[in-house]
Amino acid sequence: MTNASLQASFVLDEPVLSADETLVRLADPFTTAPSKRMLRAKAECIARGLVPERFAGRAGLALIAEGACVRALLALEPSPKHYYWQKSRLSADRLWPGMRADEVPAVALTDAAGNTKTLAERLDEIFEPFPARDYHRGGKEQEVRRGLWRRALTDALTSPSVVLAERINTLHKEAKLLELAEWWCGRSPTFEPRFDGTFYAPRSGARFWLEWMLAGRGFEGSTPLQNPDSLPAPDILYEDDALVVINKPTRLSSVPGVRETASAKMALDRIYGEVFVVHRLDLDTSGILVFAKHKQALVHLNESFRERVTQKHYVARLEGDWPEEMPETGTIDMALALNWLDRPRQCVLLEDFGGKRSVTDYALMERVQTRSGTKALVKLMPETGRTHQLRLHCAMGLKRPIDGDPFYGRLGLMGETKATRLCLHAAFLCFPHPTSNRTVAFECPPDFGDF
Repeated sequence: MTNASLQASFVLDEPVLSADETLVRLADPFTTAPSKRMLRAKAECIARGLVPERFAGRAGLALIAEGACVRALLALEPSPKHYYWQKSRLSADRLWPGMRADEVPAVALTDAAGNTKTLAERLDEIFEPFPARDYHRGGKEQEVRRGLWRRALTDALTSPSVVLAERINTLHKEAKLLELAEWWCGRSPTFEPRFDGTFYAPRSGARFWLEWMLAGRGFEGSTPLQNPDSLPAPDILYEDDALVVINKPTRLSSVPGVRETASAKMALDRIYGEVFVVHRLDLDTSGILVFAKHKQALVHLNESFRERVTQKHYVARLEGDWPEEMPETGTIDMALALNWLDRPRQCVLLEDFGGKRSVTDYALMERVQTRSGTKALVKLMPETGRTHQLRLHCAMGLKRPIDGDPFYGRLGLMGETKATRLCLHAAFLCFPHPTSNRTVAFECPPDFGDF
């Protein structure tokens, strides 16, 4: 576990806060683009030399209102040295080793009301809905997962956001917390892409602390992008008695989830009665999505997808022009693994060290001009279906992140604004029709916007 610490505290040269401003709810630091005030505060930290020139790791800023002034609190967390080891030395066990119950450190944090809670107590709350199983009936596997969760929440104690929340709850109890954010400093770790100066979400384990620590401070948490009353009408490309094919917009979930209860499925259920999920697209990915209208069609379609009888390709717009050193067609064979300390982020690990083989064929389509410069459109044809495969294969395989990617791109959380989007689109899908068995094909061009 690395050491994070408060580095500086200073008053921003900002206009006096009005009463209305101090009543604004605290936006979710995991899903919200930083405000202009936060961007100015970060720039002031750099101008003051508060972030060492060769520092590599996470920086966190909290903006608080004390009276009519806005104060900035800065915390830094250096990256562990092994983050920069060669791939041949990095393994899943080294990056996120499990933790036994008797290894949990005796650490307590404080909420906005001054109550304290130990790490062990917080873990008990998380594990409580899942009673311990018999060792030979799933208990062994359960303990492995619990060991990883213990590690993730222990690691999150040094997250700059958590360090700042603790500082505010103990030493600035009466202050109004206006905003909380983190950005990356310095070079990228060997196993994942991060860009110097880019705001990214705090690592996922920090959420389990902040949801409790910030309760009572007007924390709105992660709010859904869609609700049942605002669902867009589905863009139906094709339908018959067996299936319906739509062009799913970006920032609409394929199916209901924990946060996004409104979904493409919900929109179609309202029209056709119950439809059945055949495959999914990520929330931020747009494009061709198929639903079955009855169980018999579902069985046939599921078999086609499972046996890889289907053909599909995606179109992505990369952040910049095509890299000269890359051939214009080729295959990316790069093993991926879940980053257990920052899920759902994925990372690149060798197969012998915990990665799972992931393969994508690609072809440069064309170069396009946007307001921010020349960018490459690329066709992506995945042979495997790992989480975030296309995002990481572009960011690390093609050396160009997908434009607007909040996880792996240069925009980071700035890509969460309405003016941007993840430029990844499911553009083509071909499969045997579940009733006639004749091949049907659907094509839909992307609409990425100009940014």
